[in-house]
Amino acid sequence: GCLDKVLICLPTYHSSPEWLERCTESLLKQTFKSFDCYVVKDGCSEACTFSNFERTCLECDNCKYTQKYFEDICSKDERFKFFTLPVNHSGAGWAPRNFAIMNTKHDLIAYLDDDNWYEPDHIESLYRTITETKSDMCYTGTRLYDSNKKVVGERIHNDIPKAGYIDTSEIMHTRYLIEKHGGWR
Repeated sequence: GCLDKVLICLPTYHSSPEWLERCTESLLKQTFKSFDCYVVKDGCSEACTFSNFERTCLECDNCKYTQKYFEDICSKDERFKFFTLPVNHSGAGWAPRNFAIMNTKHDLIAYLDDDNWYEPDHIESLYRTITETKSDMCYTGTRLYDSNKKVVGERIHNDIPKAGYIDTSEIMHTRYLIEKHGGWR
């Protein structure tokens, strides 16, 4: 594995261009630069057409945009890798996350859902916490915004949170947790 680089798993599927640009820009503005971002698009289920088995899944316009957008990012920044799964797995990004984890060796893993973004020191804060405390997992909080970009709430975890209260995009953990407990499902 490698402890000096963080794997960022970024699952995507039919997200708006605005969301993709916002989440990607937030990664590019990170104070911690030592990361690899695996963008994994779930297969397209919307354009599947099977007529006499002459065609398999055709990518829709949304998928074509996502592919072009991330191919452009990858061509400019070697930290980004883009993959498209051959079939749709649905299930809120579990398959794209598992794909990224299974195809890398990073010891530290973090997540960024395509409809979220990071504050500039997000990865640095998580990295510093997990390495200094020698923990297997750490997480931050979340600010919730309305459509006018006004903060409408914050979820800061001062106490042990209840099940379901940690957003995927708040987490960093060691590969050991995947090896011990398995992947996403």
